[in-house]
Amino acid sequence: MTVAFALSVPDSWFELDVSRTTRDANIKLLVERRVREQPELWEHRAALVKLLRRQARDAADAGAIYCACFVMVLEESVIPGALTVSAIPAPPGGAGLDVVAQHLPTREATDDDGTWMSRSIVDLPNVGRVPRSQGVIDVDVPDGSGSIRSLVMHTFVPLDDGRLLLVAAASPAVDLAEPLLDLFDAVTATLSLVPATAPLP
Repeated sequence: MTVAFALSVPDSWFELDVSRTTRDANIKLLVERRVREQPELWEHRAALVKLLRRQARDAADAGAIYCACFVMVLEESVIPGALTVSAIPAPPGGAGLDVVAQHLPTREATDDDGTWMSRSIVDLPNVGRVPRSQGVIDVDVPDGSGSIRSLVMHTFVPLDDGRLLLVAAASPAVDLAEPLLDLFDAVTATLSLVPATAPLP
């Protein structure tokens, strides 16, 4: 059976067009509409457009077929976060639960501000048991100018065609790890696989 996916994100999030031909114009319109609804974002509108366009571009360059972002305005700072969905190849050995879990990295932090990763098996209500990794890592900036320390959660859902659906959530707000991981978990829990007329790209 050919499948697609459904996912629900909070109303305050921005669901982004990742198409190279239409994303810039659509993101500008999206921000203009949201600023009218949330006047507190007015002074940040130019930064929002730039940020969301970069998120959409990076998501598309990484092969994502879906991207949604949120923005927290704290004092003078705009703190972003994003969730993407991609169809990726399974690791050697296939897309089985235990096989995928064995390939997920684990690492303990060497100090209070260090990077770390853990892996687990979680139960998504509409999908079943799936492997997940989460933690704090240094993510390379696409332009090669360095890295950004980020909180991440990666959830892997097997597909009938032998690939995996990767739901990846991330934010540089590592100081808010606990509430953000709860948020990422809640959004990922809404994922469901649904019949489709065309296969996932």
